[in-house]
Amino acid sequence: MKPGRNDPCPCGSGQKYKKCCAAKDEEANKAAFVAQAAAESAAQAEAEVAARTTPSPTAVKGTVARPAPKPVRAPPAPARPTMRKHAV
Repeated sequence: MKPGRNDPCPCGSGQKYKKCCAAKDEEANKAAFVAQAAAESAAQAEAEVAARTTPSPTAVKGTVARPAPKPVRAPPAPARPTMRKHAV
């Protein structure tokens, strides 16, 4: 369990944690986070490259991929006549 900022430092120096080892621990946590993020980024980039170099099923069959057809829209409903009484 991580000590609180005002708890005695676990290294045994007698100082508060925030004045003794907190900065070192923060740097270690930050370095670990950066390393993990870099590893995830590299894995994602590797997966993207693999996806680009893998031939698609249509390319294997020798057919040309066509865009999806546009959806057909229904014609607009006719306008309803109004029942206004006109002044004569």
